[in-house]
Amino acid sequence: MKRLLLLILLISMGAAAANAAPDIDLDLEPLESFGEAENSDSLRQPLHGNWVQQLWQTGFHINDPRINYPRFPKFCLKVYNWGDRVFNSYDPNYVVSTGKNWKVTVDALGSMQSYGYLFNRLPGSPELNTVTMRSNIGYDLGVHINFMAVSIGYTWNMNKLADFHNSPRSTLSFSFTCARFSVELLNQKLEGNTYLSRFSTYNDGRPIHIDLPNTRRNTFSINAFYFLNHNRYSQAAAYCFSKYQKRSAGTWLVGARYAKQFVQIDFTELPAEVLVHKPEALQLLNQFSFHNIEAQAGYAFNAVMPHNWLFNITVLQGLGYRRSIIERDSKNLSEQVAATLDGRLGFTYNHRAFFAHADVKANLSFLFNAGYSFLMSSQQAQLLLGVRF
Repeated sequence: MKRLLLLILLISMGAAAANAAPDIDLDLEPLESFGEAENSDSLRQPLHGNWVQQLWQTGFHINDPRINYPRFPKFCLKVYNWGDRVFNSYDPNYVVSTGKNWKVTVDALGSMQSYGYLFNRLPGSPELNTVTMRSNIGYDLGVHINFMAVSIGYTWNMNKLADFHNSPRSTLSFSFTCARFSVELLNQKLEGNTYLSRFSTYNDGRPIHIDLPNTRRNTFSINAFYFLNHNRYSQAAAYCFSKYQKRSAGTWLVGARYAKQFVQIDFTELPAEVLVHKPEALQLLNQFSFHNIEAQAGYAFNAVMPHNWLFNITVLQGLGYRRSIIERDSKNLSEQVAATLDGRLGFTYNHRAFFAHADVKANLSFLFNAGYSFLMSSQQAQLLLGVRF
């Protein structure tokens, strides 16, 4: 079993399953040059046992020339090194490796979702006729350990532990980042934990707070983008913490996204005094199913700041094809233009082996229908502390 796990590490692919909230986060890191990591005296010290034991004795420096690999592990190592040279090389004047293969991180995460209907203006009113909803903030605390391209960890649902705005939710995420491109996968299911924050003319259009317990949102998405200036810009320096950005640099991004979503918003349990203010085009039970295929373009920039700080901004605009099913009294199929916007801001501080990070990101999606426009957004904030070794 140990040999099988080590082979998986050698070919830079991994999978991990946690008991209740699985987290999979992959980022391609370069192999630390063993000649730089160890002095000549340590290289002359003999290794004992089989190749697995020898790998352990070197601290998992897989390029140590003293390790006597069998034929197949040696082939896997050659494949890894080839991929590292082709897909993970940088201009050393701009980006360098941290020189560490291991990381341990502790992160706190807060997330929420927002929804909005935009209707035509009411007669004699300069204000937009809107119905808006928000979820309560979901809080998570996670611990992860990373070796090169493989990360395993566990995330606790703090709302459940504290019995505070708890509702069923599950998230499985996967990401793979190297010098040339990044791939992200998200599978998320959310139920309840949403409230009505504005309902047309009710309460004179001022903010309100009425629970909507039957709200659901299921999302599956795959997002991939390519860094045009991959020699000088490193996304891994900003969000994977496996590189140091030495000089400020930016890059244009080109990519593609596929997304499948189901959204249910139920107004049937609202009090009668609220429902009398319902816009005519609004249904009491709303169910949307989307399939999006989009082309994406954007820009990312790493700003190197004094005292080991790094600031990143990444913006992606998506435009493509959407196939929507809107369920009312019957299913209505429509084909539309898909439009999305993604943004992310991050700050990273590095001090020797330690690093700290904070970032916020948001996704905005639009649906244009007869009588109204529907907007969905997701927001997330993260604080992270870690150490490399």
